[in-house]
Amino acid sequence: MCGIAGILSNKPMHEEFTEIVSQMNLIQKHRGPDDSGVWYNPFCILGHTRLSIIDLSSDGHQPFFSDDNRYAITFNGEIFNYIELRKELEGFGYNFRTKTDIEVLLKMYIHFGANCLHKLNGMFAFVIFDKGENTTFIARDRVGVKPFYYTIVEEKLYFASEIKSLRNIKGVDLTTDESTLFDYFCFNRTDVYDETFHNGIKRLPKGHFAYSNKENQLDIRQWWNPSNFINSNLTLDESDITKEISLILQSSVDLRLRSDVPIGSCLSGGLDSSILLGILSKNYKLDNYKTFTASFPGESFDETQYVDKLIDKYPIKNYRIYPKNELLFDEYEKFSYFNDEPTGSPSVYSQYCVMRAAHENGVTVLLDGQGGDESFAGYQYFHGFNFTGLFRQSKYIQLGIELSKAAIRKQEKEAFQTFIFQLLPKEIKKLALYKQLKHINKDFFYDNIEKSKIFNEFFNAKDLNESLVLHFKYKLEHLLRTEDRNSMAFAIEARVPYLDYRLIEFMLSVPSSMKIQKGENKILQKKALGHFTIPEILNRLDKNGFETPTGKWLNSNVWSNYNKNAQFSIADKYLNIFTSERSNLNPLNIWKFNQMHVWESFK
Repeated sequence: MCGIAGILSNKPMHEEFTEIVSQMNLIQKHRGPDDSGVWYNPFCILGHTRLSIIDLSSDGHQPFFSDDNRYAITFNGEIFNYIELRKELEGFGYNFRTKTDIEVLLKMYIHFGANCLHKLNGMFAFVIFDKGENTTFIARDRVGVKPFYYTIVEEKLYFASEIKSLRNIKGVDLTTDESTLFDYFCFNRTDVYDETFHNGIKRLPKGHFAYSNKENQLDIRQWWNPSNFINSNLTLDESDITKEISLILQSSVDLRLRSDVPIGSCLSGGLDSSILLGILSKNYKLDNYKTFTASFPGESFDETQYVDKLIDKYPIKNYRIYPKNELLFDEYEKFSYFNDEPTGSPSVYSQYCVMRAAHENGVTVLLDGQGGDESFAGYQYFHGFNFTGLFRQSKYIQLGIELSKAAIRKQEKEAFQTFIFQLLPKEIKKLALYKQLKHINKDFFYDNIEKSKIFNEFFNAKDLNESLVLHFKYKLEHLLRTEDRNSMAFAIEARVPYLDYRLIEFMLSVPSSMKIQKGENKILQKKALGHFTIPEILNRLDKNGFETPTGKWLNSNVWSNYNKNAQFSIADKYLNIFTSERSNLNPLNIWKFNQMHVWESFK
């Protein structure tokens, strides 16, 4: 896990441009405190900061070069199946001088070209420069676990792992992208496709690769599309499906334990992380294995009672972290700086605290349960997409059963609201949304609503499976961005076994009808993997996300003056966007104004 940076140019660059890349490295040093490097070529300058995870020797120094010195690569991430790929390449006659995954990755590209991407099981963003052809190949992993940002200024393409490394580039356009602002304030979504909050900075879309052409424009092509894996002809029965799920996830965990540094786990009282712990317990020795839990004593969403039961069962060492309002206020600017762009809620700060605790207790790699909700339909509103699919397929008896069972299980109201919203005519949808956004200018709303992928695609899924596809396309990345920044702030590599591409692709091929049954979601996860957790967690009826007492915190005296200053300063700056009706903002919108306020100070 590392940070990458560099400059591409279609005209020869003076060697003094290496100083710019060195500065970009320095800004990202928290991502890779163990080593750094800069390589100069008149048409390409590559930079790297290294967090040593696999092969801690100097063999892993980057930028890294092919045996004949023709190819240079800078790489952020991990290729978890590098041992298997190395054996495959040895069968083609390749020899290896290191034990690193980066040498495997580079030789995979040399042998297979862009097609190598389909063989990679990992999280990655990398740049390969071919000195023989003066061409550049750039790629990013399937679901966007690892970031890649770029800007084009005066015919030069600058790239980095974090936006903060691009803000200081002379001439970069830092004006605000209003469509991004729209999705943020209207849907609480960021990181939707290739946009950022800055007009002049873009991201390479997840599941895409690119060639840099002679004008330093990117020829961007999609190499992985989750839509391709929906398969209505799957013939496996439920027993075979649950068996396959179990095998894939256990294999995923096994691959993600490859490390030459200490590994621990994030641990909540939910299914996802507790199942991972159960898999570890079954297949590996857990003696004093370190786990980290954010706790909020006295809050209704606190899950530590379930964590305590896991501690009783497994020989683990659990570190309890207690995020505090006052500490958030004191660290607010620093925490926001590391996250680069506005975030959706203070829950992100709790994750930041967990990552810090892992770092302070000697852990460099953390397993995390991110992605379980997307593959197994875990969010409450997924019921709404399931209802919609049944309705549109005229399966009214099954719809009635699901509606009644969801009500009996006391599923949250958003499950039913999503269903109703899906059925509304487009103009009524717009009106319903606008009525909830009294702090948003009417003209701004109607100018941007039609441009929004969230409005036009995300909320128009025809059924549950299509909704899951759209989550991988347009929603998941905003969670992965904050996980990447919070972990990297403390030189922690976060690994997400539920986002192994084999599990995603297989689960998308499973019919929607098998994923939510009788008002219960995550049903296949429970049937396939439930024996890896404890009955108290398996049989829970409630569903908690990674929460914080947002209202209690932001409505406290600690934030009073900051809230007022933030709302006035942002409203004054964006007169065409916000109205004066901000006296009754809900806590999440207060948070958004505060996030915009501190983000503006970073420009």
